[in-house]
Amino acid sequence: MFGLPSLSKLLVLAAVVLVVWYGFKIVNRLDNARKSEAKLRAYERQKEEESRKARGEVEEMKACTNCGAYVPASNPANCGRSDCPY
Repeated sequence: MFGLPSLSKLLVLAAVVLVVWYGFKIVNRLDNARKSEAKLRAYERQKEEESRKARGEVEEMKACTNCGAYVPASNPANCGRSDCPY
């Protein structure tokens, strides 16, 4: 009853372990690529903003519909209120 497992069961177990192992590797690789791309976009956006400031350009602002605080039109950010739409 509790004898040695058969060779086919060991092969199936090894195959399942390999599939899970490589699945985690693929997911980790995709996650790292996504994070790297997000960092690159943030860096490029920061450099563009620094360049705009160095040239003395004015950035378009728009008022928050709830509190009236002005936020950048190109990249609106939360004004800190819980009902803020950004």
